[in-house]
Order: sequence, then C-alpha cells, then structure tokens
Amino acid sequence: MSDIKDRRLLAIAGAWGYIGHKFIEAGLKLGHDVYVYDPGPIPEDVDVKAITRIDSEREFYALNADLFHLALHPEHRKAALDQLLPRAADQNLMILDEKPMAAPEHPEACSELVDAVAASDAELLFDFPELFDPITERIFAYLDSFEDVEVSHVRIQRSKDREDKDNPRNAKKMVPIQYQESVHCIAFLLNLVGRQAGSIELGLAAGVELRATSDPYDAPNPEVYPYVVDGRCDFDMRIGTVDVIGHTDFKRGAPWRKERIIRGTGDGEAFEIQVDYLEGAKYLIINGEDQRCPPWGDSYTAVLDGMHRLKSNVPTDKLMSGVYPNPMFARYAYQLSSATWRASYDGEKITFENADELSRFDARFDEEVPKFPTYVNREG
Repeated sequence: MSDIKDRRLLAIAGAWGYIGHKFIEAGLKLGHDVYVYDPGPIPEDVDVKAITRIDSEREFYALNADLFHLALHPEHRKAALDQLLPRAADQNLMILDEKPMAAPEHPEACSELVDAVAASDAELLFDFPELFDPITERIFAYLDSFEDVEVSHVRIQRSKDREDKDNPRNAKKMVPIQYQESVHCIAFLLNLVGRQAGSIELGLAAGVELRATSDPYDAPNPEVYPYVVDGRCDFDMRIGTVDVIGHTDFKRGAPWRKERIIRGTGDGEAFEIQVDYLEGAKYLIINGEDQRCPPWGDSYTAVLDGMHRLKSNVPTDKLMSGVYPNPMFARYAYQLSSATWRASYDGEKITFENADELSRFDARFDEEVPKFPTYVNREG
C-alpha cells in the first residue's frame, strides 16, 4: 500500500464492467482512493466499503481526480468527455480511455475525438496494456543497446475462448474481433515500428501491405447481436521492411495467449525475442535466455503506474504527439484495424503508401451492415 501522502484519487466510470472492475482492484492494490460512477446494480464481488460510489454523473466528473478512467463503450464516452475536456483549460487533467476508439459504424468519431482533445489541454491516453507493461520497456532497452538495429519479422497472437457459455464474461457484447482484439496487436506493432523510426509517420513511410481472413463468432448470447461478428482473424502484414504474421482468435477452445516473437539483427548479429503478456504465464526470453519476469505481473497496476510515470516524465506536448498511446496513435491503430476487417471481408490485399493514405482510408463498414448475416437463433 502507498504512504498516505502519495495516495492518488482514481475515478472510474463504468466501474461494474469487467475492465472497470479490474481497475478498481488495481487502484486498491496501489493504495489509491477509488471513486466510481456506474448507475447499474453493484456486483456481488465488489467490496463497496473499499470504494466511494458517486450517484451523480455531474458530481463524478467534477471530482478533483488524479486520473479519470473511462471504462465505457464508445457511444457513452462523448458525454463524459464533454464534461471533462473543458476542465483541462485551467486544471491538470489526465484521462485513460478504452478501445475501440469508435464503433465500427462511426469511424468519423475518431477524428472528432482527436480534434476535441487537441483543442483542450487534457492528457488522454488509451488503454493498450502491453504498451505500459514493464516487459515492453525491457524489450526496448535491449533494442536500444545496439548502434544499428533492424526488426525484420514479428509473429503476434492474442487468443482466448470467448465462446464458452459457462464464462460470464463472454456475455459481454463484442464488436468484430479486428476492432476488439486485433487492435491490441496492431498497437504493439505501431509502437514497435514507430519507436524504432522516431514517429508513426516515419514508421509507415515505406508503406503497408495487408491480407487477412476471418471466421464468424459463435456468440453465447446471439440475441444481443444485430448481426454476426467475426470471432477469428489471421493477417499477414508488411510494414516497411517488417514482415508480420498475426493471429487473433476468440473461437471455442482457443488457447489463452498474448504472445509475440520478434526477430531481427543488431549490429550485424541475429536476435530473437519471445514474450507472453498473459497474466500468470508472463515471460520474456531473449536469444534463448529467460529474463525472469514475474509471471503474475499485474497488467492493470502497470497501466496505472505507467500513466502516472508518463505524466511525471514526459512533457504534455510530446506525450500527446509522440509515439505514445494518445488519440493520434489510437486513430492509426483504429484505421489499420478497420483495414484488417475490410481485407478479411473482401478477401483482397490492401495497400497504403504512407501514414497519410492510411489516415484517409474508409472501410465503409456501415455500408455493409445491411448485408451482414444474423444469428439464426436470434430472438425476435
């Protein structure tokens, strides 16, 4: 637990959902004062005596919090940001937002959010956990130890069984896996190439090539879905000189994995980095040598610690424009996720010459929705 003089106030909107609940636990573990807003019924496994529940939305967003966490679906975030962003004009405000950045049907919301945050003085970052994990910094410390380093191949996987009807979490409605889960893999890739090149734009300057395939999700609660969503996606991507093989899988029996394999050369010598970010099974192996990472390292406390570390160490203008999970970064990740969906849907290769062309891309998801199949046992 933190010393009382170091206690921080963590304010979580959407606290009763899976992610919000995890951040309640993380905040309490770090000794933070945790305030929550969620009009829904309190889950039985929440220790209400350990937190402060605010019933008024207006009162909640007026809190003098060190960090606001918006564990909300995209359609509910605008109301929160409409109250928070104006405060940043004369208050030091830091916000942690969730993915997807926008619903697949509304990509224009990404640009609107980028513009709204840019017009404020708020520090808003997105919850891509691997980007905050200490393991990632150890990877970059290794890569930065070389005078001349080139990453040539990345294999990346995120998978879990999300069709199991006995797992209550699987009742949470999801969007197509490209927007829901592949985006985490894409964020990791953009962080990797962007930090090596010096910016996302330079990392994408040599272009992107993308092919993908997908399989439908067998929803355990099909009645809540207006159409069938993808539950598995395999993609081959080339970002500049980096060849990527990606696999995201929510199908029945899928293994629980958050693996990456990174290969390249440093000062003329080949290297291989193997890593898994899955809690309980975390590891980092560099050139066959186990780096002895704690397997149970808490990904959620790492995000909170990482947010406060960035706030303390990185000037706001750099944090909100550089290779950090800021709104511009999240928009690139969203765009590439939407392109992955489109490549899956059409079965054709998609190419982008540079970051600007990627920014202008429109997957036209909303135009295709009327053509999507529905679940055969959907009620009504």
